[in-house]
Amino acid sequence: MDVTIVGPHLDASGYAYHTRTIALWLHRLGVRVRLEPVPWGSAQITPPEAEMAILEQMRRNPPACGPVLYITVANTFRKHQDRPSIGWTMLETDRIPLFWADLCNAMDEVWVPTEFNRETFALSGVEPAKLHVVPLGTDPDRVDLAVGVVPVANLEWIPRKGYDILLRAYLEEFSWNEDVSLTIKGYNNSAYDPEGRAIREEIMRVGESIGRPDLPKIILLSRVIPPWQVPSLYRAADCYVLPTRGEGWNHPALEASACGVPVITTAWSGHLTFLNEANSYLIPIQGLEPVPQFGVPNDAVYAGSHWAVPSLIETRRLMRRVFTHREEARAKARRARSEIIDNWTWEKSARQVLERLSRW
Repeated sequence: MDVTIVGPHLDASGYAYHTRTIALWLHRLGVRVRLEPVPWGSAQITPPEAEMAILEQMRRNPPACGPVLYITVANTFRKHQDRPSIGWTMLETDRIPLFWADLCNAMDEVWVPTEFNRETFALSGVEPAKLHVVPLGTDPDRVDLAVGVVPVANLEWIPRKGYDILLRAYLEEFSWNEDVSLTIKGYNNSAYDPEGRAIREEIMRVGESIGRPDLPKIILLSRVIPPWQVPSLYRAADCYVLPTRGEGWNHPALEASACGVPVITTAWSGHLTFLNEANSYLIPIQGLEPVPQFGVPNDAVYAGSHWAVPSLIETRRLMRRVFTHREEARAKARRARSEIIDNWTWEKSARQVLERLSRW
């Protein structure tokens, strides 16, 4: 069979990573893929030479006759009159905007990675019969081979990721004379700055607002690190922490768990598909709040929706808990790794994609 995949594929975004990975996996499974790139972020990556050669060939392939699969935000969805049209997307808040619902309803199918989004999309007006849960995954071979030298917290530097809560919780909870450091792998995909000047300024601002001279150490990695190298960073960490306000999937938490690293993250949204109290540390929320308007294009997508308010106090408590209860944290991490390797791999995801595509 053949399929056209429409989506970003050469930047540091989650959508680009998902597009590349699914395209390559379908290629391995014998599907002829035509790749139609969507322009995306400014933080670009270059895949390994062998993968890049396959992706470039996919871009040169002639138009396909089979389904068109969009792996991107719903703004990009377009219904093809003569071919099945499928959108695979997600959103991190409690609802989607009306114009997204209209675009979804025009498609033949809409795939979301979690039950969280099946519910939020349906409640926002997407026809339930069009919605199908098709999870994403991770690569066990890649995380098994990883070796590394630094601990890391991995996030795009946007308010939704809760970097403000992360910084304040860490800087308030620990001091310079404790054997602890926070390494942040952070970047801004809309205005990529390899030197991380704006991020460094924010870290300094939060530190100064706390008003203590004995603040603990923070290391910033502001340059884009290729996705295939990130597991090495996770495996060197004692903990991965992300007090996010909402996630459609949360691939960093999935991959960190697959690497056997204890995870602290928010008790709300898409990652509860694979994380729970038995295999991770979940930050209680203080409820939901309206998503603020930031004066950016995404304001139209989030207008009228809500996201979580992770507890700062509980974020501090759980970071301290992992620091003082190392074996408990390692036991949770072992359980998470086992469950994720058994259930949430890219091969399983790609086979589900192929099964659904085969229906058309």
